[in-house]
Amino acid sequence: MVNYSAHIEELKSEILDRNLVSITTDGNGIIIDASKGFEILSGYTRNELLGVNHQIIRHPDTPKEMFANLWDTITKGKSWCGEIKNQSKCGKVYWSKICIEPLIGNNSILGYLGIYTNITEQKELLRQASMDSLTGIYNRSKFNLLLCHEVEEAYRSKNTFTVIFIDIDHFKIINDRYGHLEGDRVLIEFSALTRDALRKSDLFCRWGGEEFIIVLSKADLTIGYTIAEKLRNLVQNHDFGLTEPVTLSIGISQYHPSKSIDETIKDADRAMYKAKNQGRNQTVLAYTNDGEED
Repeated sequence: MVNYSAHIEELKSEILDRNLVSITTDGNGIIIDASKGFEILSGYTRNELLGVNHQIIRHPDTPKEMFANLWDTITKGKSWCGEIKNQSKCGKVYWSKICIEPLIGNNSILGYLGIYTNITEQKELLRQASMDSLTGIYNRSKFNLLLCHEVEEAYRSKNTFTVIFIDIDHFKIINDRYGHLEGDRVLIEFSALTRDALRKSDLFCRWGGEEFIIVLSKADLTIGYTIAEKLRNLVQNHDFGLTEPVTLSIGISQYHPSKSIDETIKDADRAMYKAKNQGRNQTVLAYTNDGEED
């Protein structure tokens, strides 16, 4: 007679092994078991995983502080959950929500069980909703959300920040002379060049068309002007593959609690238009009503 109960348990075990993405490590983080689901997600075979450190899938961009916090938590016998950027055997990036549970017996930690959920698709959808589809920097909607946090942080820490409003000079002529595909290429190249020159704490957004906004965290007008001029010269001296250099008109304003963030952006926008009216390819500081610099 067929033992249906044993057969069902075997089938259930196979299904769970394939669909549950998990690894088990010893107390030192060395992998001692891996599910079929983890093999599929990571690209490594079980034999390649056994005996190696669990950080084999760690992406180089992952902050060291995150792993330090993770390890500090689980070695105290507490569970840890979080989202981590991983890298498969072939170098493909994927995101996982991980819950790690200490395996405790005889009042000591025998090892750890990590259960992974692939959230790469959700992360990509969030990224697409937050980023400008052409340049890959923040879109206006995401920028406005982050700007609210910047205002709150400035209020709490009693710091300030600077808004830089940028317009690419004569961009219509670039489109008319070289075509819109070349114009798009200039926007992409300009965005990459600018993003790489900024700090990670700074916000960089495509405001619309050829207009861009930067928020320099914890920076006053003096710092803002120095960075704006650095960017202007960087772009002017960069070879975009055109017969003439690409130049920028830039306006700068400093945030004060006495005025709204919308007013701060408008001040930077007006200063940028002043730069355009004065001949372009220059940086202009915003002024208050009494004629003094912000």
